[in-house]
This record gives sequence, structure tokens and C-alpha cells, in this order.
Amino acid sequence: MTKNYSGVSCINGIIFPLEEAKIPISDRGFLFGHAIFETILVKSNLIVSWKNHYTRMKISCESALIRLPEESILKDWCQQCVDKNLELSEKESDKVQLRIIVTGGNSFDLAIKKDNDQLPNSNVIIICRNVAGPSKVQYEKGIALKCAPDLRAQGLIDIKSCSYLYNLMCLELARKEGYDDALFYNNANHITESTSANFIWFDRNNVTHSASFKGSCLAGTTLSKLIEGIQKTNLHFSWKELNLNNIADATGCGIISSIRGIVPVNKIDENCFDIHAQKEIFETLNRILQEQMN
Repeated sequence: MTKNYSGVSCINGIIFPLEEAKIPISDRGFLFGHAIFETILVKSNLIVSWKNHYTRMKISCESALIRLPEESILKDWCQQCVDKNLELSEKESDKVQLRIIVTGGNSFDLAIKKDNDQLPNSNVIIICRNVAGPSKVQYEKGIALKCAPDLRAQGLIDIKSCSYLYNLMCLELARKEGYDDALFYNNANHITESTSANFIWFDRNNVTHSASFKGSCLAGTTLSKLIEGIQKTNLHFSWKELNLNNIADATGCGIISSIRGIVPVNKIDENCFDIHAQKEIFETLNRILQEQMN
């Protein structure tokens, strides 16, 4: 392996070095953002929570009118990518990211061309690479979030669309102001999710809360795993939004995603949170999540 090793890719079943991977310029994901993606954690060369990710991908592809390959074929391609990444890495990485992108196929026309009422063949792009994730300092001291109005199209909130332009714009504006990420709120002033992760918060009774998956935020696979784990303990979970005007109701909060796990939040706009005071609940939730992911 060279020092410049960056990862491997699989394009429609064929493995390429990441820097040599190519797609046609007629790809509908490239031209129109007509694509669905999933980001999956790989641990000890095993794909974590495959079934949950594939189920969400299937629902998203159906909504986006994209043909998804059969599960067995797609999983085999993914495992080939994972195995090749391990082979080319100097050592097994603590965190490996597997990204699956399924596009609407090749066409320069916006309208989908169907053959006998069948969707066209899709393009499947799989990327596997070693990643660092958040720094140790961010896990220990937390991150700062800047609130932004959620102006995304309602139909895109419930699916894992590649249309991330607004998320990117909000992220960069937040970083420009010294924050780590942006946090969306809807027209009811309910905080929903960050640009690339679900949002959880705790009240004075250490109940964990999240905005509802239905129309408010993406149905997170990792958050779903955490909820399953919480329900096996004496802790409690509730579907409840945090209002932008009542952030003081939260004694602590965090973001959660497949690669990052749970990252504490130390600040939302000008509202600060005592990470040290919430250390025990974060440690408990992280332990619950790890047990669910194994």
C-alpha cells in the first residue's frame, strides 16, 4: 500500500482504486441529483446494521423512482469493497466508512425514460475508505451548533437523497461563524436535525428525546438502534421536539450518526451546556449504542 492510499470503489460491480473511479457525465445523479445514498459503519471488516440501511435505501429508492439492485447482489459488492480496503490498508482502521450511492441511471433528459413501464437500470457507486471521525476533544468537550431555518423541500426530508446543497450551504455558514455544524428548525420553531445527523436532547429527568421521524427528520438507523437499546433498560425515550424558543428546557443534547456515534453538544447559538454534568448519561447512552451495534 502507498502512503497516498485513499480507499477503494466499486462501480456497478467492478472494483477500482478510488482515484480511478469514473461515471458517465450522463449519470442522472451527476446531472440532476437523482440519487439515493447510505453511509454505513464497518467494524472488524463487518458491515454494521446492513438490514436497517438496506430497508431505508429501498424505501428511499421507491420514493425517488430509482431501481435498486437485489439485496444479495448489492451486499456482495459492498463486502468485496470492504475486503479490498482491508487488503490495501497498512492495518485495520478503527473506523471504516462504506458509502453506497444509487443513481437513476444514464440520461441527459430530466424525464425518466421507462421501458415497458420499468425503471431504467441504475448506476451503483460504492466507496469504502478509512476515516478518522470526530476528534477526541470533540467527544470530550462537545461541538457547537448554529441554528438555521429548514428550507429543504418537504419531500426530501424523509429520504436519503443526494440533494445536499442546502445542507452544505448551512454547514459552511455555521463554520464561518465559528460553529461546528448547523442545526435545522422548522416553521413551528421545532429543532429537527443537523446537516448530517439526528439530534437528541435530555430533560431534567434524563429522558432522551428526539423529533419524530415522520416529516421532521430522517429516520436515522443509528438513532433507531439507540432507541431499541434504551427500551431494554430502566431509562426512557420520548418522541418530543425541542422548541427553538425553549432551549433551556434541555439539560444536555447531542448528535448521532452511524460513523460518529453520539457526539455531545456544548452550545446551540448562545445557549451553553455543561458537558461534564452530563458525562454519565452520555457514557450510558454510548454503552447502550455499542451493545446494540455489536
